[in-house]
Amino acid sequence: MSTTDSVAAAVTYRLAEAPSSLHDFHAPEGVSLQYYEITSLDGRSGPAAHLVPAEPLPDAPLVLSVHGSGGSIGSRPVRTLALGLSARGVPVLAINTRQSGEAVNTDNYYATVRDVEAAYWTARALGYSKIVLHGHSLGTSQVSLFAATHWHETTAGVVLTGMFADLPWKSRHLLINDEATYRALTEEAVAAVRAGDFGRTLSTEMSWLGGRSVPVTAQHFLTYRRTGIAGARSLDWVARVPNPILMLRDEHDTVIHDFEPGWLEAALEHGLSPSVTSVSLPSPEGTEGHRFDGSSESLVDTVAGWLAKLG
Repeated sequence: MSTTDSVAAAVTYRLAEAPSSLHDFHAPEGVSLQYYEITSLDGRSGPAAHLVPAEPLPDAPLVLSVHGSGGSIGSRPVRTLALGLSARGVPVLAINTRQSGEAVNTDNYYATVRDVEAAYWTARALGYSKIVLHGHSLGTSQVSLFAATHWHETTAGVVLTGMFADLPWKSRHLLINDEATYRALTEEAVAAVRAGDFGRTLSTEMSWLGGRSVPVTAQHFLTYRRTGIAGARSLDWVARVPNPILMLRDEHDTVIHDFEPGWLEAALEHGLSPSVTSVSLPSPEGTEGHRFDGSSESLVDTVAGWLAKLG
């Protein structure tokens, strides 16, 4: 009998060319930019951008950054923080998850968290022993689950920008806001999953951001949007995170309602985090708050200052 270990599943990464969609993504002066292709445990591969300052700040952590719905490495505020923080001496690893671009509203929440996990172990393999997790919008739910269920001494903190509190509740009562449609989505999604067709695109479209009706798969609806079933309730995960947490919302964010940070703060009062900081950033009226377009400088300032205090 052979006693040689065999590999059942593995996270891998390799050097890669810059994705064509990032032709205008350039590292700041004094920062090198390298792209990788990271493969998660289940075989899904996606790009990552690694920004390394020539002169990093002493004891600076790596910031692992995850975008929101249909976003990418080049989407704001992931782009804003990647370029702004690296210019200040903080290394960044920004990734595209499996729900980037045209794959929006098709993924399984739990599977996408594997992309965060793969990026985390890639960061470890690149030599980082101090990592701060950053998630934006939908990415905050993925990062919160990962941080709550992976307690590693190398995780120094969690940054959440434009964060949902309870996405299933919000999807049902604010985004869709039609019980007949919600029931139709639920019934069709459950039937698809029971038949083993997890990735089936439902015939009923889902009301989404800005009131648009968009296609959605069974696995996405049931893992992100279905009350009582979906796991994307950040309220359930943030209290289980044992690391310092920074939450930021632009005051003119029309995607994240002004009550959502308070909802999360209430959940965190009896949680495990040793330090919770919640900040509302001022911005000019009429700016795109969810992308922090009018508060980008103060966003970078606030995150950089918070990172410096982590020690």
